[in-house]
Amino acid sequence: MVAATPPTVDVQAGAAALDEDIPRVLSLLGAESLEQLGWSRPNRLTLLVPMWGMNGTTRDDYLLRLGFQAYRRWPPGAQFVNPATLTYQYPDDEKFVPRLASQECHTHSNYQSVGGRTLQLVCCSAVCEFYEIQHDVHEEHVWRETDTFYKTIMAIRKAFGSSYGGRFN
Repeated sequence: MVAATPPTVDVQAGAAALDEDIPRVLSLLGAESLEQLGWSRPNRLTLLVPMWGMNGTTRDDYLLRLGFQAYRRWPPGAQFVNPATLTYQYPDDEKFVPRLASQECHTHSNYQSVGGRTLQLVCCSAVCEFYEIQHDVHEEHVWRETDTFYKTIMAIRKAFGSSYGGRFN
């Protein structure tokens, strides 16, 4: 099945849904605050979530930026960013993107979409860009409006645990 329509932006709904879901997700993770998890919310539509992968005995740290411009109807956008600039510029920041290659979550540092757009893609049905590029998706993996960004974080963490292949260049 292909995602029928691309996501639509609704900033007010996204910010309100994020406000509602933060306490729910913190509770699921056994935390009382974003800071307790090392997360931050630099503006009303963005969460910054530290992540890491083990490459042998070496821990590689990453920073995941989640964007909630189309949330909750659609999952948050996800991009690994340069921790100094909080942005991603290919090819300079490619080293800040983990190589993930699980069946549920695969990363591309420079994905060329059918429409000619080039982007970093966290290819996962719990990420907004997955639907923007109108990727095929099995019904059981389709984002539901009852889902929260917890699903996004857990899918990416699971890929780090099962199929982390180090950094892109």
